[in-house]
Amino acid sequence: MELLKKVIFVSCLISIVISIADTLKPDEKFSHQLKFMFSLIFLTALITTVAGSNFEFELPVSAGIDSLDGYENIEAAADKAALDSAQLSLTDMISRILTAQGISFEKITADVNMTEDGSININWIGYCGDDIENAGAVIKNNIGEVEVRAIE
Repeated sequence: MELLKKVIFVSCLISIVISIADTLKPDEKFSHQLKFMFSLIFLTALITTVAGSNFEFELPVSAGIDSLDGYENIEAAADKAALDSAQLSLTDMISRILTAQGISFEKITADVNMTEDGSININWIGYCGDDIENAGAVIKNNIGEVEVRAIE
């Protein structure tokens, strides 16, 4: 947020200075050269502000690996992140469906895998609760033919 404030302040300040200098230019024959110089000054001021503000960019998902040594690690990390996201979305969706149907549960899990073509398959759904028969029927009705296992 501080970086954004600095960039806006510098942009406004440099714009005011450039506008004043543009109105004081001696002749129209130098207008193209002056506009080019003013643009360079403006960009330099913005770049200097950003470069001097200790701005750091971090990836939001580390996908559970410490270092990325090669392409295989990057590919594995991306696959793991996609599977984790799919698993979380699936359990959240099933939780909402069961809650809407009035079926109580203690825990919902899902086991998913990724095929070679990149599609995600559901291996099984884990259900921890008192009504596995109704939960299994509701899950199969909403998701499709999938194994529903009792878990602890």
